[in-house]
Order: sequence, then C-alpha cells, then structure tokens
Amino acid sequence: MVADKSEPLIDSVYARLRDLILSNVFRAGQKLVDRDLAEQLGVSRTPVREALGRLTMVGLVEARNRRGYYVAQYTADQMSDLYEFRKILEVNAATLAAQNAQAEHLIEFDRILIETEKLTDNPATRAKTVEIDLQIHDLIARASGNRALHQAIKNLMDKVMCFIWVAWTDPGAGDPAVISAAHREHTPLLLSIKEKDAAGAAKLMGEHIDGAREELNSVLKARESLQSVVLAAR
Repeated sequence: MVADKSEPLIDSVYARLRDLILSNVFRAGQKLVDRDLAEQLGVSRTPVREALGRLTMVGLVEARNRRGYYVAQYTADQMSDLYEFRKILEVNAATLAAQNAQAEHLIEFDRILIETEKLTDNPATRAKTVEIDLQIHDLIARASGNRALHQAIKNLMDKVMCFIWVAWTDPGAGDPAVISAAHREHTPLLLSIKEKDAAGAAKLMGEHIDGAREELNSVLKARESLQSVVLAAR
C-alpha cells in the first residue's frame, strides 16, 4: 500500500489547531473558517478541513449543520460529567501505578517532585505549572502499566485541557490560593505511589480530581451567569 503523502501535513495542521484550541487562542464558541485558517497556517483548505473533522471526532470542535465549525463550548454540567469520568480513569491509574511503577518511573517522579518544589505561585509561572501538572498525570498513567488506560486518559485530557488552561492561566479565572493548593496535592500523591500505597494513592487522586472539578464548576457557573445577564440586557 502506498502511503498518503498528505497524511503528515494533515497531522501537522491537526496538531497546530489542537494546540491553538487547548491554549484558548481560539475561544470556546468561536467559529473556525477553513479559508481563514488555511491562510493563517500557510496551507491549502483540504488539510484544514481534514484536521477539523478529526477535531470534531475527539470533541474539541463542533460541526453545526450548514453553519460550519465552531470550537466546542461545554457547560458546567458537561464539564462535571467529563471530570467524573476522569476520576474513574485516574483513580484506577493511581492504584495500578502504586503496584506496577518501574525504576524509570520512580526516577521521573523524583525529577518532577524537585521541579514542583521550585515553582512559585505567580502569573508568570502558571503556564509552567500547567505543563508540570500534565506531566504528572501522564506519568502516573504510564506507570500504571496499562496501555489502554494510558491512552484513554490521554484522549480525555484533550477535552479537559481547555478547562485546565483557563482556570490556571487566565488572570480573571480561578482563585490563586486554590490553584496553588491543588498543585501541592501532587507531592503526597506521588509519594504514596512511590511507597506502593495503592489505597492511599487512590484516595488522594480522587480528592484531587474532585477539588479540580469543584473549582472549574464555580468558574464556569460564574461565566454562565454573566452570559445570561448580558443576553437578558440585549
């Protein structure tokens, strides 16, 4: 079978659009026009359309009948459902990681713990904090030893990343004290896994996800209330 030469280009366009959505350069509800995106990325419209189709399949983009593509916009209730699913997956990952983590994983845990201790809570370091947060959760999923579970968590994180980015890096969203406390929760979690305390790791992971969900729920509810006020005033 001859490889499709357009596939690497589509992959590249998909990755670039995905990053723009996850970092909230393209905001929730924003219309995505293939002609404009093609010009912005310096490619033809065909790979852009293919990439938008893929993004629709993973839930980051909505295809609205006869209206085009839009960045997916989740309600507080939809976010809560995603986080409930995330809790199920990541509690299991933490349990398995405590049982199955290998020497190379433990070395990475130590490296990340050192990086975590160096971080200070200020807007300038929020992006780095998000980066380390994602590294921690991906490492725990890998350390579980279950490839299917790791992949499921990676796929889900594509959807919840937009929430994480807004809550942790947008100066107008979230409580800095709550964000700092949430990040510090990673230390006892990683230590529980290193100590092979499966029950402790599961409990801490569950509490961590619940706390994140509550914080995001308050942010999204506030935005929904503001939107209702604005619409009512029109």
